[in-house]
Amino acid sequence: MNKSEILNVFQDVVKEPLNSYVEQWISGGGKVGGYYCSLIPAEIFTAAGMVPYRIRGPRSEDTALADVYLSSNVCTFVRHTVNIALQGEFDFMSGIVCMNGCDQARRAYEVWKQKTKVPFHAFLSVPRTSEERLLSWYKEELEKLIEAMEKHFSVKIRSQELHEAIKLHNAARANLIRLNDLRKRPSPPISGSEALTVTIAAHVMPLKNFNELAEVLLAALNSDQAPRKYRARFIVSGGELDEPEFLKVMEDQGGLVVYEDTCFGARFYEEQVPEEGDPLTKIAERYFYRVPCARMVNSFPARYANVEQIMTDFHADGLIAQRIKQCIVNAGHLYNFTRRGRSNGMPTLVLDREYLAGGYGQVKTRVQAFIENIESKSKKGAEL
Repeated sequence: MNKSEILNVFQDVVKEPLNSYVEQWISGGGKVGGYYCSLIPAEIFTAAGMVPYRIRGPRSEDTALADVYLSSNVCTFVRHTVNIALQGEFDFMSGIVCMNGCDQARRAYEVWKQKTKVPFHAFLSVPRTSEERLLSWYKEELEKLIEAMEKHFSVKIRSQELHEAIKLHNAARANLIRLNDLRKRPSPPISGSEALTVTIAAHVMPLKNFNELAEVLLAALNSDQAPRKYRARFIVSGGELDEPEFLKVMEDQGGLVVYEDTCFGARFYEEQVPEEGDPLTKIAERYFYRVPCARMVNSFPARYANVEQIMTDFHADGLIAQRIKQCIVNAGHLYNFTRRGRSNGMPTLVLDREYLAGGYGQVKTRVQAFIENIESKSKKGAEL
């Protein structure tokens, strides 16, 4: 299979709620566990013999059913995913795990629990700061989740199963890290929208199948020396972003997205879980101490320092900070990105958007202007 053929497979995987790989897994008697947030360790699902499935809203057209139970002030990401659940399109799941990521997702859990046919429900209470004294709290929550899953599914999630799950997930992370490193090149062999498609696929298909395809794709990309034309290189930051079309709009204007500082992007695969030591402790430490997201208190300084390093490593010209409207959690970080960017000279564009909005007319206009501004400053700097 060549690059285009493999990317087409990944595109087919992410375009529907139920993809062919998960369908085949279920037909063989396998179970699927859904989860909302990247702070919920997917390794636990794998150790229980399940395929972890990150909940998203592909192909959703409206939120009419969800709007019966959710306020219009709830973000459209949550409303679209709940709408799909209420339509029964997530009934293939054997269970769902939610957490206190935000009040909106917390409300979504209640709707899933009361109004869907998904039989198993669990909720994690995760601390809002990565202080060492709170790690034991987080680990205890994971132990409660394991106990509940063992009881409901009649399985044993022991150290051996967790070790095997860590190895499988680390292999997927290693493939995604290798893919991301190719984007540091002056002429990357893959676009941002294509790379995000691959990453999303890792969230919603059996990882054994994903790793097989990813390794073939990496071999094809390593031999790709075709030049790629672009006017500016971007990092995209923010919360939920599982829409490759959103990145393609930016790239159609002459930009090139080289990194996604998002929970569907690099925060999913950046750091491995150590394979030595107590597996549950190592899993807890990896998720708890990783580069923090906006839900964590006092997390912006560490996150911005990470973005500055990424700007250097990936030779980026600017930062695009995006959030879904009504997302209070990410609103503060976007304001801080703007303020900090003005003070240190990092070109920064802040975009508010709706989930699955399509069209993206305003995005096109603002990205075009952003690119022109970067080019203008670069030209003036060269003249000096």
